[in-house]
Amino acid sequence: MSERLVIDCNELWERTVQQPGLLADVQAWLRANSIDASDVPVHSEMVIEDSAFGMVIRYTAYLRDEDGNKYLDPADPDWPASQDRTAVLRVAPPADWLTTTGGER
Repeated sequence: MSERLVIDCNELWERTVQQPGLLADVQAWLRANSIDASDVPVHSEMVIEDSAFGMVIRYTAYLRDEDGNKYLDPADPDWPASQDRTAVLRVAPPADWLTTTGGER
């Protein structure tokens, strides 16, 4: 089994309400890793793990139409359209944002 580092986005979001400046820190970290904060669903996880390309962040991102608007998934109109994405980890997150879980992705 390999170790995965996980950021629970919902848990982190809830912490931003109680910790002044944390939201700006989260947004800056996402930008530093070429991730648009407005594309990441709050109720999702970001997984940091090793890959053939080095350390990466695997996350879900909302899809947008040609005008830049989010849209509903045609296959499941109760949910926004999204896709799994991968970004190269350029800047590590603070340790207190992470949880460690065992298992394969």
